[in-house]
Amino acid sequence: MKTKPPSEPLPALPDPAPERPNGVGMAALVLAVMAVLAAGTVWGIPLAVPLGLAATVCGAIGWRRVKQDRADERAPALIGLSLGATATAVCLGLTIWFVDGLSHLDERPEDLVSRGGKYETPLDPGGTARYRDGIRVTVSKARRVPNHPGDAALTKGEVTYEFTVTYVNDQGKSVSLASSGIRSEQKFKPDGLTSTGPTSPEFPKELAPHQKVAVKMHTTAPPEATALDFSCTPTDYRAEAHWLLPLR
Repeated sequence: MKTKPPSEPLPALPDPAPERPNGVGMAALVLAVMAVLAAGTVWGIPLAVPLGLAATVCGAIGWRRVKQDRADERAPALIGLSLGATATAVCLGLTIWFVDGLSHLDERPEDLVSRGGKYETPLDPGGTARYRDGIRVTVSKARRVPNHPGDAALTKGEVTYEFTVTYVNDQGKSVSLASSGIRSEQKFKPDGLTSTGPTSPEFPKELAPHQKVAVKMHTTAPPEATALDFSCTPTDYRAEAHWLLPLR
């Protein structure tokens, strides 16, 4: 009786290549996701910046490990790198913009920047009130002129004074002026009487870029008046500028 010879054993299959996990790349992905989630809230934006930076660094290291054939799984490293860099750039820009806005919170374009012009420090004749956005207002000295014939507002003894208000727009955009071109208040010292005579404002409705406008204004004053307390607001929502014009 013949027997079959024992079959030769099959050759052993090679062991599969061991996996080389990319731990740094996975850390980059986790950090990037945390940065994106933090950026979704106002208070989390500053926290998203260091998280995004860490994700960017880890992603770059993980990608380098893949290129050097020291690790697999390039996708987590690439995603972490791109998300981290994007979150860092966006959140860093928002943080800088917010901090810069806080530092200039009290510096509105409509604020006065000249040394004088505020009510407690009135400007002298010829003085210029300068605003932060480039608008300049200059008021000349008041000089006596002949009374207007037939002016019904004049009472016995009152005299007429003329002064010039000059606007200059130093910025590159138009500026809409207040109603009638100017909102002014005129009082006489020493008694604080309010002017009732003609003011003759003929200002335009707006100032074009780099435009200059000078308008002569007239006011009637009682004979005992020694100074004209003049204040004006050239545009709406602008700080009031103030001058004290001697009448003697």
